[in-house]
Amino acid sequence: MDVNKSEYQITIIEKIKALRVLHGITQAELSRILGMSSGQLGNIESPKYSHKYTLRQISDFCEYIDYPVEKVFADTDTERMSVNKIINNIVRYEQ
Repeated sequence: MDVNKSEYQITIIEKIKALRVLHGITQAELSRILGMSSGQLGNIESPKYSHKYTLRQISDFCEYIDYPVEKVFADTDTERMSVNKIINNIVRYEQ
């Protein structure tokens, strides 16, 4: 695993991948939706590379599948988180 991608970032990326698969969206389709190359998307989904989604890309994907963006950053699927906790998790992802 690349030391430049944290375990938390990998967790968020895996959540997005699971949502992508659940909605039947291929890597190629998601790359078109987000305006990036499929190679770049593959690098994001791979733990070998330091590439990660931007917050804009996460927001755009969630809007596309009509999924609350704050749930991407929740620690569990059923957890109701305070705004401060969500912001702290977003900052954690960005680091």
